[in-house]
Amino acid sequence: MKQPHEPPVVPLWLEIEKNGFLAGRPLHLLEQTESTNKVAMEMARDEAPAGTLVVAESQTGGRGRLGKKWLSPPGTGLYFSMILRPGLEPAEMPRLTLAAGLAVCQAIHLVCKIEPMIKWPNDILLAGRKCGGILTEAELPGKQSPRIVLGIGLNISTPLQAFPPDLRERATSLQDHVAMPVVCGELLSVMVAEIEKVIYRLENEDFAAILADWRKLDATKDREMTWVATSGQTVKGVSLGPDSEGRLHIRDHAGHVHEILSGDIRLAATNNEN
Repeated sequence: MKQPHEPPVVPLWLEIEKNGFLAGRPLHLLEQTESTNKVAMEMARDEAPAGTLVVAESQTGGRGRLGKKWLSPPGTGLYFSMILRPGLEPAEMPRLTLAAGLAVCQAIHLVCKIEPMIKWPNDILLAGRKCGGILTEAELPGKQSPRIVLGIGLNISTPLQAFPPDLRERATSLQDHVAMPVVCGELLSVMVAEIEKVIYRLENEDFAAILADWRKLDATKDREMTWVATSGQTVKGVSLGPDSEGRLHIRDHAGHVHEILSGDIRLAATNNEN
């Protein structure tokens, strides 16, 4: 299989098995890369198997939704992408991001014994501040099987001063909420296992139950918020939470309900939350 031109695999820095596999999954461990999603998608085009992981100590061009940059300084976060080949119809692919958010929160709870929340559709929050994000990217090449890459970035011990000034009141790191040191290798292993479990549930038509679990972690329900559409339209209102397909609904101050498929969601501050 052709390999992307990336820095060589580095010594073990995430307490991960040295043989290039994480519990049997192909593992590509990079010291630095532009984007783990970019590398993983190149591997997916070359028919890398489902479950292949690309993990980087740092990213020079980490990305979030809507073209936003994801800060990825070395040694302070967990940045990885996973190749997926789920047995889902193309119309069901948007469910992956919500399902992955649930899996990430479950893994953090299992390892760190704390309860993260989710801001629709892909932000992981602790105490109202963002500590992680999910970026799902897909290519649907005609009759070939879909190429799906799930990218996850978590701030583990990123100091606040590392963030731009405008993000410091909205960002946080996992270690700030946990008394014991966070072991990244353990967290990664549990997270991948939880992702595989939730994808199995998706493939077996369990989305309604997944959504019910997701709603328990919904940080937006009944909150005042602003939706900025990709067209530039701005709507202020109250979140009604996701519908049965995972699409967010907002009731504006005139009583109109808007169905949200994409765009930027900003929660109104409550105490120290943003």
